[in-house]
Amino acid sequence: MLDRYKIFCLFVLMSFPCTLLSETDGEYSEVADKDSNNVLLYIGLGSAADEELVDEDSWSVGLLLRDEKNFYGIDIGGEGVMVNQTRDYYDGTYTVSSIDQATSFNLTAGMKISGSSKLRVDLGLLVGIIEQSSECPSSYSRYQCYYSSSYGNRLDYEYTFNYGIVLHTTYERITLGLRASGESTQLVFGINF
Repeated sequence: MLDRYKIFCLFVLMSFPCTLLSETDGEYSEVADKDSNNVLLYIGLGSAADEELVDEDSWSVGLLLRDEKNFYGIDIGGEGVMVNQTRDYYDGTYTVSSIDQATSFNLTAGMKISGSSKLRVDLGLLVGIIEQSSECPSSYSRYQCYYSSSYGNRLDYEYTFNYGIVLHTTYERITLGLRASGESTQLVFGINF
């Protein structure tokens, strides 16, 4: 529940500048109207394929740039499973210390498949990387990781390929859609500015 609150607050903070730039009266020319609403800021919430392992809802935050026929952008999501491993300090064996929700970093691109001046439907692909596992040497002092210069004082992460599709329907400034990846399916809500 706390993660949903954080995502909602992040979305509100990111969309606040958009409200400052919104149209307050009809003084803009037709050229300005044609170029407006070409940036989409969205959040997504949904369910994961591995809900029994991770007790958190999947989420995503994205920013898309759109022109007359295409769109492209970035997307960050909390989806899938990341296994945290600890390497035994003495014999080098690994044990699973915890299982957490993974973070994915994605690029999206696609095209407008139909639409008029107020209504637009976009379809595209999502490709990126997602955390698969992390590992660190165990500590002899009951800490999860042993930090020393010989191990680089850091966790080692492994990533794998992430893929999916996105479908958005936009009416004036509001966008609703679907984001489906190999790890989760999410409903998307966004604001155009």
